[in-house]
Amino acid sequence: SKDLKIYNSSETLYMEYNQTGKVKGLTNTKIRQALNLATDRKSISQSVSEGLDGIPTGMTPAGLAKTATGGDFAKAAAKATAYAYNIKKAKKLFAEGMKEAGLKKLTLTVEGTSDSTTSKSTLDT
Repeated sequence: SKDLKIYNSSETLYMEYNQTGKVKGLTNTKIRQALNLATDRKSISQSVSEGLDGIPTGMTPAGLAKTATGGDFAKAAAKATAYAYNIKKAKKLFAEGMKEAGLKKLTLTVEGTSDSTTSKSTLDT
């Protein structure tokens, strides 16, 4: 129908490190940076949405808000953080962080707190 209109919708789902201070490795900045760099946002997003969603670059979904000059706020915010999947850099930072923290190994547990289909499939990815 020529009257059909499709509207984009925005939703933000995120992973957060529970930094209670109980996991010694997560108190180290380089280890946290390494975990961020080792997160393949493209693969997770494409797997969860079966290729329908864009690649997340931060907390603000693309097309949700504009900058003062009319640009997409999500793009401006992504440039400010400049995190991208980089496994080589992640391994380097992780090794440096482990040495700084005096650790030989680090065990982390991923837990989900939502019953939503998207959250569940993200944890399976």
